[in-house]
Amino acid sequence: MIVHVTVRTAKLKETLDFYQWFLGLPISRKLNTPTGEIIFLGESETKFELIEDTSAEKINAKGLTIGFAVDDLDEKIAMLDGKEIPHSKILSPIPNVRFAFFNDLNGCEIQLYEEHK
Repeated sequence: MIVHVTVRTAKLKETLDFYQWFLGLPISRKLNTPTGEIIFLGESETKFELIEDTSAEKINAKGLTIGFAVDDLDEKIAMLDGKEIPHSKILSPIPNVRFAFFNDLNGCEIQLYEEHK
């Protein structure tokens, strides 16, 4: 089982604000360290960990994508459009699945995944 996925960011507040606004991820735990904060987002699922690192650069992890399940992909795409955040077209490889990709402000490739049963 994956416990958490970690992103080191020089923009902790902006990253936290974005993911709380965009995906409604609650803070499940906060830790203060001598070099900054560590914040875990999410509830019972795998946590999304943000580590404050003022020396962190944009992530260049070709081939790595972090996927988030969403209830309404069209709503999330409209939210990205409202902030002028570029994204891929919506893809639908099978009838009950749709998804799209974008890069967050840290350079992480994010997949928004919607599935209807």
